Amino acid sequence: MKIKQKPIWTFRVNGRAETSTRSVVKSRDVTMMIDEPIDRGGTNLGPMPVETVMAGLAGCTHVIANKLANHYGAPIGAMEIDIVTTMDSRGTRLIEPIDIPFPKVVINITAEMDGPQDAIDQVIANLKHHCAVSKMLQQSGTEVIENWTVNGTAQTPA
Repeated sequence: MKIKQKPIWTFRVNGRAETSTRSVVKSRDVTMMIDEPIDRGGTNLGPMPVETVMAGLAGCTHVIANKLANHYGAPIGAMEIDIVTTMDSRGTRLIEPIDIPFPKVVINITAEMDGPQDAIDQVIANLKHHCAVSKMLQQSGTEVIENWTVNGTAQTPA
C-alpha cells in the first residue's frame, strides 16, 4: 500500500555535543556522527558539518533525479554523483562574516538511463528546480552547476 505524503510537513533532527568539535545527531531512528578532521582539532569520526550539507545534496540529487526519471519515463539504472565545492571559510574561521559560504558547487552526475532522449532531457532540465538542497543553495547565492553524462555521453541541461 502506497502512503500518501503530505505536501508540507515537519521533521526533527536532534544533536548533542560530545566534544567541542564532535556532535552526535539523531534523525528518526538513525544516528550520525559529525566531526572535524584531526588537523582541525577534531577526532575525524565523521564528516564535517559542511560535508554533511554536500552529502545531503548528493542524496537529494539521487532521490529527485530518480523521481523525475520515473515521472518522465526514463528510469535510471545506475547513478554516480561527484560533488566539488568551493568554500569561503572566512566566516567559519572568524575572519569576517560572509554572505555566501559556498560560492560554487559543481555536481557531476553519471547515469545509465532508459527511455527517449526527450524524457532524459526533461529529467536533466528539471532536477535543479525540485531538489530541496540544491534550491536552498541556489537561493543563498551559490552557483550550482550540474554536469550530466548519460549512457556515456555528456548532456547539456536546457
